Amino acid sequence: MHRIDKNKLLFATVIGLIGLVVNLYPIHLFANIQLVLGNVAYVISAILLGPWYALYTALIAVSGLMLAWDSLHVYILFGVEAIVLGFARRRDIYALYASFGFWLLLGMPLFYLYIYLFTDLPGSHIAFVSLKQGINGLVYASIASLIIILTPSFWHFTSKVKDRQRRTFNNQLTYSFTLVITIALLIAAMMFNNQFIERQQNLLYNNINHSASHLASSTQAYLDFHTQAINNAAQWLSLNKHSIAEEQILLSQLHASYPGFVTMLLADNKANVIAASPASLLSKVSGAQKLNIAERDYFIEAFINQRTYMSPLFVGKGFGNDPIVAVSAPLYYPSEPHKPIGIIEGSLDLNAFKAIDDIDTHSENQSMLLIDEKGRVIYASKNLKLTTLSEFSYSQPNVNYISPFPMLNINQQTDMAPEYVYASVTLENGWKLFILNPFRPIVELVEDMYLATFAILVLSLLITLYVSRIISSRLTLPLENIANKFSTNKNGSGVDYAVDEESPQEIYTLFKRLQQSKRQLIGYQLELEEKVAIRTVELEHANSQLQALAERDSLTGLYNRRYAEDKFREVQDLCQRTDEVIAIALLDLDKFKFINDTYGHHSGDLTLKTVAEQLKTDFKRTSDIVVRYGGEEFLLIMPQCNALKIEQHLESFRERLSQLVIDDREDNHQFNVTTSIGAVLGSGTYSQSLEDWVKLADKNLYQAKHSGRNKLVFTTLVEAKDSPTEPL
Repeated sequence: MHRIDKNKLLFATVIGLIGLVVNLYPIHLFANIQLVLGNVAYVISAILLGPWYALYTALIAVSGLMLAWDSLHVYILFGVEAIVLGFARRRDIYALYASFGFWLLLGMPLFYLYIYLFTDLPGSHIAFVSLKQGINGLVYASIASLIIILTPSFWHFTSKVKDRQRRTFNNQLTYSFTLVITIALLIAAMMFNNQFIERQQNLLYNNINHSASHLASSTQAYLDFHTQAINNAAQWLSLNKHSIAEEQILLSQLHASYPGFVTMLLADNKANVIAASPASLLSKVSGAQKLNIAERDYFIEAFINQRTYMSPLFVGKGFGNDPIVAVSAPLYYPSEPHKPIGIIEGSLDLNAFKAIDDIDTHSENQSMLLIDEKGRVIYASKNLKLTTLSEFSYSQPNVNYISPFPMLNINQQTDMAPEYVYASVTLENGWKLFILNPFRPIVELVEDMYLATFAILVLSLLITLYVSRIISSRLTLPLENIANKFSTNKNGSGVDYAVDEESPQEIYTLFKRLQQSKRQLIGYQLELEEKVAIRTVELEHANSQLQALAERDSLTGLYNRRYAEDKFREVQDLCQRTDEVIAIALLDLDKFKFINDTYGHHSGDLTLKTVAEQLKTDFKRTSDIVVRYGGEEFLLIMPQCNALKIEQHLESFRERLSQLVIDDREDNHQFNVTTSIGAVLGSGTYSQSLEDWVKLADKNLYQAKHSGRNKLVFTTLVEAKDSPTEPL
């Protein structure tokens, strides 16, 4: 990586902080859909500074999203985007095109995978959320590109990434048109979508509120009617004394008048049931002992507290185990109106609430839920899948789902997305009625609208590219014709065939001036050719000097890799003809990075120079070739060497180097360095390619490294008939 430029770093930091502040306040669109604009910062950084500064800017800018969303995925997703846009810029790919390709091929799949693996968002939402994020990426990429185009100071930014090839006017004009149309289209589409969705939400919630108010009134009327019925029946029965047989007859007649009660009963002052309707209920009670209801709330409240009472939901006994809502009132003797003698009770028909539910015809998606004051389900629409008498449990949706309307989850309480939008009304007796409408249909509507927006955007981009190229070609084609005319060596007759009658006036004027300039330039051509000839001679001399420099490593003065590869062909050919051996040794300095990191690059450079001098001292035959092969690696090519002594010579060099003290006087450091050596000895007929020899030496070097470093691994090759062989 290149050295860090302080000016670039400062610029990347400033715009990153601006992006962070903007990202702290993402623009809410719908539910958890938010428009992120702070990412404009790292797109600008990618266009001007390249991938790594863009990554640095992104890490700063998306920290605002991390604080707003509390999700670590922003660092991964947007960090990758910043790097991709930066590398695309280095390849002269416009940011909008690069952003489109990134989100289509990499960004949306990555986002989809992250949500699927690490969040509780329902699968039906994932594709939509990914698509929304892709559209958002195109928005801030377009805005960033347009800001750079409209800001003159960015045109002359000295440290910015330069184009590898000069862009054509046609491409620049087409891209500018595309940016303007893309931004205008996206903003218009989002404004329309949001207004439409807001109207749909308001319409839905007004409908839910209307239904809740209407059904609550119907439910309250139903309860009031039957409460008053029990109260009136108690007063009627208290007017005269009746025998048990008469009370049974009167109760049956009363029950026939109020079919909203499933059962009715009379109990005496000892809470024993003395009459029931239907009358057959008493005969079903087994045993001689009478059915006693002393522990029931509806008896205690009516008899002890002497008031008309409606109970919460409870499980019945004696006449069955069905859920019951009881309405009860005290009975008196005519002569003693303050001393109760028993109660009358009626059990409400809970199926009547289904009839009330069916009254609502505003929406087939709406559901009704009725719970008592203890939070138990009295009635629920079938599609809610809630059982009567169960505890009503629900959860609020994720805080990222911003909505002006109340929402809740019933079946999937851990999901991030809400299941229902609801309205509730509390009845006079403490019961609560809910009207619920599924939230998913609204999400599906939004998904369809954003999908249509994306499809329209793609189509518009294609149309824009086509139209823009046609328009720009009307401007650029005459310029190309002029360029072609004046690039030839023909003596033009002055006929302005390079432009047509429809060419703009400015282009025609340019053509005329170029014709005049061409005549003047011809006069300078001969003088220039003479100067060129002189410069050519000087250049050839300079090239010969450069050729010498090109064979040497600038730091150590050793031969470089290119020279070694070229020279090896001569060495191998000589050894092959004379049947001599060649020794190849590959040296790698141990823990060289530690020296750089600990003592600094100056000490690292001094180490390389010291090792190079030691190599030139120990391997000083004219036939030996000492090479800096790359980084901290050195290569020795030793033709026509003594096969019996070369291993000892390499081992001796390794030991002397390990004992050598390197004194960095500039930084006041003293240290040692060791080397691992992989060497191979073979006949000159082994291979004509230096790469084949180096591969074998590299294997030995690898073994030396992994056996503890500061080692020499030396092998001898066996000659093969057709191809290079492995070491013994």
